[in-house]
Amino acid sequence: MECGGPLAKSCWVLLLLLLLPPYNHQGQALRQIPPTQLQERDRDPPAVHLSNGPGQEPVSIMTFNLTKITKTSSSFEFRTWDPEGVIFYGDTNPRDDWFVLGLRDGRPEIQLHNPWAQLTVGAGPRLDDGRWHQVEVKILGDSVLLGVDEEEVLRLRQVSGPLAKKPQPIMRIALGGLLFPASHLRLPLVPALDACLRRDNWLDKQAQISVSVPTSLRNCAIESQPGIFFPPGTHAEFSLQGEASSASFCLDGLWAQDQRLDMDRALSRSQDIWTHSCPQSPGNGTNTTH
Repeated sequence: MECGGPLAKSCWVLLLLLLLPPYNHQGQALRQIPPTQLQERDRDPPAVHLSNGPGQEPVSIMTFNLTKITKTSSSFEFRTWDPEGVIFYGDTNPRDDWFVLGLRDGRPEIQLHNPWAQLTVGAGPRLDDGRWHQVEVKILGDSVLLGVDEEEVLRLRQVSGPLAKKPQPIMRIALGGLLFPASHLRLPLVPALDACLRRDNWLDKQAQISVSVPTSLRNCAIESQPGIFFPPGTHAEFSLQGEASSASFCLDGLWAQDQRLDMDRALSRSQDIWTHSCPQSPGNGTNTTH
């Protein structure tokens, strides 16, 4: 493009605008995604949301023939803001041979019950920060290893035996839920987990017998921001204004865990929250926020 003559100033302004990064409604520059990352995202299968709602039902169940197992590790990437819930459950017998990996207070927790050991142990960093974390669970001899972001955070010894020599040769792995009542856990845990899982690799594909299609009705956005997760007990109240055919909804109050949230305090602390008053209508002398 050549810039000259009486339109030279406007031309240079246009070039400057084209070179500047785009901004959001808060005036913050939007992060540019390199083409290589976009290509990788296009190749990746969509992330699976681990929650079906408030219950404990898993979103997907896989079965494996342990007599054909040659690989005894599973890995995946995981993201959540939720501090408690089940990531996955595995068993060969729900009465006396099962394993659970979950979160408690944001940190990984393993509950294990089999003929070799019965235990509950937590270890590792908090994972409820909304970022993607790589997680690996591996059975090595009589040990169970837990890795987070390519670092071993837990090693449990003398708690397992060879998978190929299990009395019952079929193993089930359930994502985001349990295959027995939550009351059977060694330590109570709320199973439902608002989280996303991607790039997963479970045991040995050659030994996989079946896998159910994920049943979660929720989608996992590529990007995640603070404030998209509300803990159990959250509810909102809306006021309805206008005629039924042209009604507008305004947030009249927001409660989390039986406490009303102070929107004014939240606005003063964070630029990530933006709001304006609802229009006033006859018979409504107060402004509400939406």
